[in-house]
Formats: sequence, C-alpha cells, structure tokens
Amino acid sequence: MSGLTTGLVRRDLLDLEQRLRDSLYRVLPFEAHAVYFPRQTRSKEPEWLPDEGKLLLPLVRHGELLGVFMARVPDAERVTALLPSLPGIVDLCLENLELYKAGRLDPRSGLATHEVLLERLTQETGAIQSAFAREFGLESGEGSSRGGTLGLIVVRFDGVREVARNISYGFADRLVGKLVEAFSGQLPEQAFGARIGDSAVAVFLPEATRPECENLSAAILRAMEQVRLPDPLIGRQFGVQPHAGYALYPQDMDGTRQRSSEEHGRILLHKAQLAAEVARTRGPGGFQAGRVMGYGRLLLEGGHIRQVMPLSRVLTSLGRSVGAREGQHFSVWSVNYAVKGGSGDESLQPLYKGEIVLLEVRESESVAEILHLGDPAWPLEPDDALTLLQEEQRLSVQNAAPEGQDDGVFHRPDPLTGLLRHGDFLAHLARACSECERFSLALLHVDMARRDGESSGAIQPMTQPEHIMAQVADLARSVCGRKVPGGRFGLNSLIFFHPDLEAEPLRELYEKLCADIASRLGVRAGVGLACWPFLDLRPSDMIEGARKALEYALLLPAPHIGQFGSLALNISADKRHCRGDVFGAIEEYKLALLADEDNVLAWNSLGVCLASLGRHAEARRFFEEAIQRTPDDPALAYNLGAVCQSLHDNEAAAEHFRTCIRLSPSHLYALIRLGQLDEAEERLEEARARFESAAALDTGSPLPYRHLARLALRLGKADQAREHLHQALLRNPRDVAALSLMADLYLDGGEDPELAESLARQSVALRPEYRNGWLVLSRALEVQGRLSDAREALLKAGEL
Repeated sequence: MSGLTTGLVRRDLLDLEQRLRDSLYRVLPFEAHAVYFPRQTRSKEPEWLPDEGKLLLPLVRHGELLGVFMARVPDAERVTALLPSLPGIVDLCLENLELYKAGRLDPRSGLATHEVLLERLTQETGAIQSAFAREFGLESGEGSSRGGTLGLIVVRFDGVREVARNISYGFADRLVGKLVEAFSGQLPEQAFGARIGDSAVAVFLPEATRPECENLSAAILRAMEQVRLPDPLIGRQFGVQPHAGYALYPQDMDGTRQRSSEEHGRILLHKAQLAAEVARTRGPGGFQAGRVMGYGRLLLEGGHIRQVMPLSRVLTSLGRSVGAREGQHFSVWSVNYAVKGGSGDESLQPLYKGEIVLLEVRESESVAEILHLGDPAWPLEPDDALTLLQEEQRLSVQNAAPEGQDDGVFHRPDPLTGLLRHGDFLAHLARACSECERFSLALLHVDMARRDGESSGAIQPMTQPEHIMAQVADLARSVCGRKVPGGRFGLNSLIFFHPDLEAEPLRELYEKLCADIASRLGVRAGVGLACWPFLDLRPSDMIEGARKALEYALLLPAPHIGQFGSLALNISADKRHCRGDVFGAIEEYKLALLADEDNVLAWNSLGVCLASLGRHAEARRFFEEAIQRTPDDPALAYNLGAVCQSLHDNEAAAEHFRTCIRLSPSHLYALIRLGQLDEAEERLEEARARFESAAALDTGSPLPYRHLARLALRLGKADQAREHLHQALLRNPRDVAALSLMADLYLDGGEDPELAESLARQSVALRPEYRNGWLVLSRALEVQGRLSDAREALLKAGEL
C-alpha cells in the first residue's frame, strides 16, 4: 500500500483480504472463501449457486469490477433474505476498505505514514524473533525467507525548508511531490515506502542484504538528484542533495534481545536515521566516496574527530550507539590539507595522521588518547576521519623499547589509578610476554550503572566514576599484589598481566576482588581471563581473548568470571553468524571444538553454518557428532533429519524426524517434513493428516497451508488449493512458494495475468534463485503478449 493513489486497486484486495472477509462475515457467515480476478466481463450482480454451495459477490467500486468474492457454504436462509441488498452491503465494505487505506497513507505524498512503518517493522521483527526461537531448518528449499533478515533505508533531502522560505510553500510542496514520485519509481515490488518527516522518507526492504541496500540507496539518490523544478518567476532550476543511511535486522542489532519487537522496530529506524545523519554531516576531512552510509560501517569508517583536547586527548563522534568500546584503536586520516602550489580543486590522497585509542565511551561520543602521530607537522584536527584498526594493524602494541633501553620509559602512571596508561601497558606487554613461557591476562570491567541482584531496569546514577575506578584500582592492588603490572583499558576497565600463571588459579583471586567491589562500592564487576599458550594463537591475540572472555563473563551469574575457552569462542562465533559473517563464524566454531571436542553447541552450530552453505554431507557429520554426545535433544534430531532429507536419504531422515517428534510431540517442522516424505512416497492421505496436525499446532504458521495447497493441486482440487493459499498468504504475505503457486492458479483459471505477473515478480524479487518463480513470471508475460520479456524470464530460469 505504498502507491500514490488512495483508491482501491486489485492488489489491495489481496493485501486487505482478511479485513474484507471479516466485514462480510459479520453480515453473512460462511465456512470458507476465496477472491477471484476474472479477465472476462461478467455480471455485476451477486450469483447464488445453491447446488454448489457458493455465493459469488462481484466487488464493484466506482463502477469498476475489481474482483469476485466467493463465499463457500453460507447460510442459505440469510442469502435468500439479503440477496437484493448484497450489492449495497459489498459497496459499503469496499468503502470502509478505501477509508482504511486512505487513513494509512500520508495525504501529501501517498506513501505510508510513520506509524504504519513502525507497525510493519514491529510485525516483521516479531516474526524474525519467533523464527530464531524455533529449531533449525525453516523450509530451506522453498521457505518464505532466505535468512530471516530485513533492511530499512532512510533517505534525507535537506533544503526544502529554505526553498519554501525563499520562494513559496506551494512550490516546496510541488518539489517534494516530484521527489516522492522519483523515490517511488525506484522501489522494487516487495519494498514498502513511507514518509517519516518533512524531509525524510524510508524504505522497508524484506530479505535484504548489504549490497541490495547499497544498490537501492544509490538508485534512489540518482533518481532524486535528477529532479529539478523551475522557479516560476526567474526560471532558475531548484533541486536537493539527498543522502541515505540504512540498517539491517538482525545484523545491526546488539544487546537488545530482551527488548520487545516494538522496541526493535524503533531501534532499527533510529539506527538507519543515524546512518543517514552521518552520511549528511560527514566532515570535510572524510575521504569515503559516496553519500550512502550503512549502520554496520559507522564504527569501521564513519567516525571523525569533533574536538582536540588538552593532554593528548580528542573527542570523537563514535559512541555506544554505534558499538564503540573502550580499548578500540583507530587510525586518523584527512584529505583536508593544504598542498604547496596546488589549486585546491584537485582530488587529494588521504593523509595518514596517526593512531588513537578510545578511553571513555559515551552514548554518542567518546574521549580518546593519541597514541601515535604520523608526522608532528600534521597534528590531529576536527573533522579528521577515523578508521577502525584490527589487532594486527595496531602500531602501539609493536612500539616496544629498543634493545637495551630502560623499560622504565613505559612506566608513566595514570594519574587517576596509578596504573600504566593504555598505550604504555600495551608496549610493556609486548616486551614482557616475549620473556614468559606462559602468562594470563585479566580484563576487569566495572558497570557503574548496575548493581548485582537488581533488575535490568534499576539504573543507578553514575556518580563520580573517576573516584570509583581509583578505589577499584586500590582494591585490585591489595588483592592481586602491587607488583602485578596493570593498566587502563578504558574509562571503566582495567587490565592486569600475570606472568607464569594459568587462568584457573586466578579465578578464586578475582572472585574475591569482584565480591569486594560489590560489597564496598555497590557496583557490578566482571572479569575476563585469558591464558597463553592457547591453541595456535599469538601472545598479542590474548587481549582480544580477554575481551571475549569478558563478554562471556557478563552473561554469567555473579561473580561474573569468564575464562577464554571453548564457550567464550562459541559465543563470539554466534555473534559473527548473526551478523552474516558465516565463514568467520565457522573458523571460531572450529577453534571452540579444538579447545573442547565435547562442546555440543559448537558441533551443532558448525553443522548449521555448513548446511546454510549447501555443504550437507559435512553438516551431517557434525550433527552426528553432536547427537552422539546429546542423544535426547529434539533440535539435534531434527537438524540431522533435515540434512539427510537434503541428501535424499529419506529413510534415515524419517527415522530422525520420528525421534524428534517422540522427544517433542509439538514440533511443527518435524511434522511437516514427515508429511513431505509421505507425499514423496505417494502416501497422500498420511501426508494430509500430518499437514493438518501441523496447522492445528501453530495456527499462525503459513507452512502447513502451503503444503496443503500443493497437495490439493495434486488431487485436482483447485478451489481447495486456492483457499489454502489464501490462508498461507494471510499469515505471511511474502511466502515465496505461495506467491508463485497463487500466480500459477490465476493463470490456470484464466484470471487477470497482470495480477499474476505482480505476484510472480514479488516472488522472484524476494528470492531471485527460486526457479519456479521465474517460470511462472515467463508464463504470465507470455499470456499478455510480451514475448520478449517472457523469453528473458525463461532464460533466467534456465540459468538456475
């Protein structure tokens, strides 16, 4: 419903079918229904077919036949009594639909309103959360989604207010109308446009990836840039400079699992707006090309220096809102520098200025320490751009003292805690670890805003955090010993180096320290412990290991002590997988298994990753390893059955699915899979019974209805198949297979081929690799006489 008209069109009857059905049902109850879109002209009067138990209600609005509503087995007595009044009743129902549609659209642009966008985001994020809560294997062959993701693009076009002030508000409204028209013309079939402000629009893009969001954003910006409107007085052409930002769900969500789906939608919109704002306000020192910024890139390359402060400190634009953390290192660059003899118009190469580390991270900014200057003649300045450095790229860790130089040069104490400054500690660590056969790192983090035993909503004021950290440092020295080297790792974090000690003996020491901090200072503390040697990791990797151990520790109950090992690696790999980095996740899962071969979570997760890449034989081996260790887990039994089915080992698959149902009788997907196997073996009645049982288990799932529709088609019951497909699409309007089947049914019944084309295009837009969708699209185009387009769609199907 993102078109520019508020009048009803045929596609609206599909989008609002449930509302139409409810309106008619209140007047005339019936058992089932379907909506038809005939091509031939037919009577606009209702038809009652008592022998077949069908009532055909033409859906006529403003003299145009939009479709036909078929009510199956209605109350015969009511039909006889209401038959003369039914055209008026239908017209009232359609008028209500038209008013409902108009109320959800912005009156000036015809796009959906801000509230409607949030409602849609709430629905979609809730559906994705529900899918994550279920077991692996959501109809991997023809599911309604590729990966359970969505994208949200925000496009800003500043300058409209100045146009209104300098020329007229009417002229500004016409300019916005042209911009919205250009914007809407670039939206694909499955996209959903909304206006979220006077100078901002948004695109909801289901099943989106980062390249798709980048490409669509660039196409929208190109189209909007070409919009020009002449001043009626002097003929001067006016336009705007749009900018775009986007965010992906769930890849760009972190630390929000306990929030409601409504909050998830609002957070996603905020992140997309934040990315658009960075794209708009990126300083002149920035060197990234283009005016599109993804939220996932903000931390990597979207930051800049806001202010240069005394004592080698700078204020940056990166905060907790973009995932910044204490201890992260950034290189500093600029293209805003003078060149002797230059004209100032030529493009300059980025100038490397140095490296900084974040010390104090706030919500939307952070304080950083300057660790290194590339050239003292080029000091850091406001608007210089920042790029996140990986561990191996950091200069500060490698800047150890030259051979023979006194190590005391590194012992510049932090004035607050008396420990080493961050850069000095890293330099000391680079030297000290080369002299040890083994060592441990302990990363201590203090949460100033939360006490143990209180709910997540019991936030305490952050009073005097500097004094608290000074007391924490004193407690740490009294517990660990004053000779243990330690340093600052951020505003609320300290790090300690324990030579020739393993992590396990340190656990008791830091449990006592965390208890002392909680009892004396009233704040929560967590500690991540990492010991080297660990597998084939380098000593410098242990800092990242300690950080991963800390993330694990904060998930544990008090005293929040986490050790870098198999489980910490598993949690880190899960986060990578959630962000779409499948291959990085696989590497960490393998490390987790090297650390502990009995880690069932890692065996299972590794199998899931390989199955998602189509490597089913390897996935089967990993699932078998997992199920040997935990034979009573229904999710593992289902996963193993799913990959066996993909490998066409139906006998083994059926055995594993039956095991899954025995362990979990309400397992929806195992029932559906068994129904598929029964259908493949021509046991159609058994298959129908399983699909109906699955539908009864989860009345909100479209999958059982889709399979019931396919089964009805095999039995030659087209009307029944149509009813099942309507039920599937009511539950998920973007079910790829159901959209394709419905388009096929419209063509088989000689109905509107344009509507069939629309459904088929939506199917292939959601899943371009879905071959049946391209075949149906080719058929719909051929019926309309568009043979060249039909041939292209057929060739596309042949490539898959």
